[in-house]
Amino acid sequence: MFRSNHITFVSAGLLTPKKRDHALARRQLYLNYGALSLATKLGLKGYEVSLVHGEHSSPEELFRQLVDCGRFPSIYPLMVSIPSFYALPWAQSFCKLAKAFDPHCRIVVGGRWVVGPDPVWLQGVLQEADVLAPGLSESVIESLLTENPVLSRIAEPTPSFTLNHRLVDDFQKYQPSIEASRGCGMGCAFCEERDIRVEKLSDGAKLAVSMAQVQAQYDGGEIRPYLQSSMFLPNVRWADDFAEHAYHLGIAWRTETRVDAITAKTVEHLARAGLRVLDLGLESASPRQILAMGKARDPDRYLRAASELLSACRANGVKAKINVLLYAGETRSTLDETTAWLDARSDAIAGVSVGPVLAYGPPKTADILIKGWRELGARPIDDRSAELLGITPIHLSPDFPAEATEEASLALSRRFMDEDSYFALKSFSYYPRDYGRNDFDKDVAASDPAALPFVVRHTTAA
Repeated sequence: MFRSNHITFVSAGLLTPKKRDHALARRQLYLNYGALSLATKLGLKGYEVSLVHGEHSSPEELFRQLVDCGRFPSIYPLMVSIPSFYALPWAQSFCKLAKAFDPHCRIVVGGRWVVGPDPVWLQGVLQEADVLAPGLSESVIESLLTENPVLSRIAEPTPSFTLNHRLVDDFQKYQPSIEASRGCGMGCAFCEERDIRVEKLSDGAKLAVSMAQVQAQYDGGEIRPYLQSSMFLPNVRWADDFAEHAYHLGIAWRTETRVDAITAKTVEHLARAGLRVLDLGLESASPRQILAMGKARDPDRYLRAASELLSACRANGVKAKINVLLYAGETRSTLDETTAWLDARSDAIAGVSVGPVLAYGPPKTADILIKGWRELGARPIDDRSAELLGITPIHLSPDFPAEATEEASLALSRRFMDEDSYFALKSFSYYPRDYGRNDFDKDVAASDPAALPFVVRHTTAA
């Protein structure tokens, strides 16, 4: 059997969209920047390497593409990245296809959120995997090509190199990512990085250089990169320095942070540096729920900071997209508190994304979360979910069984978004770069309005 000398990274796709299945959901693209970091490092070492995304293609379709173009089988392992538990069924099918075609192929599986919590459990549900990498792997990626090094979940620093987006199949479709820092460590009960200490932000001048290098990868075309940072925590001095180096690039970018992490003056400098969309993890405006999820110790102070940040975003032309998490113990009263708080600041809110908390992971980790949630009045929909799927949906409270939670999520999103605001936010980072408003309108027309998280105010194209 002929084997290529090509190293292929495969970002596992989805058999169905993770929230609601409609045409717009299947348009969304998520660049696997973690896998791209590993591919970039190997590329810098001189290896022939590429990254392909499963997205919403079937495992069979993507596997056939790799065989037809001669990348598989290879003398090197097949590198499979599973970015979320939603992608696990896709990965299971794909790995079975690879082993059936070439029983001697070596499959290395990464994706720290899926592999890390319990590698023993994952090996049981993904038996085709020869090696499981439970953490960040820049320091061991080259040795993984030929060896089985000792692997762990230890933190690794943000790489000093710029991600090479040209290694991604059809990279022109994807908005790029630039990694600014790693870690969070803020202790939120639902967060995977609650105990991983936040890393100092990359030097502003170097970050601006990386942005320019990425722009060159796209031949100078318009890019709207996402500055990846679980806890984007710039101070005024850093933001001012970054603006001095990034302003002349004319690059509009997006990032995420906590609502109590940056000041109004910092937002002013970041806007000058090109910040145009800011994803804010408010999660709740109910003091009870803020305390329950460990979001803050002082809810009043937390909400004052959030209000000030929203005002700063409005004043500086930054679109603020609010994330709301319907948490264990949620009641009509707590949701009303959040809704009223958002209503009072609607002129500063570009959109709202709403969803219920889920227990991600196998029983080893999920059971700990679920035990605490039961004390808040929540209960799993199916006690077997963690073992079978690694995802456990819950009934939040007697007020909010799962069906009512879905209705409430859609209603709150629609309260703040119509098709115009939704397109403005999604097209900035998540839709293909060549996906225009006419494409969007056609997809809206082809979708069930009952499944859309925004109000359709105008008749769209058929």
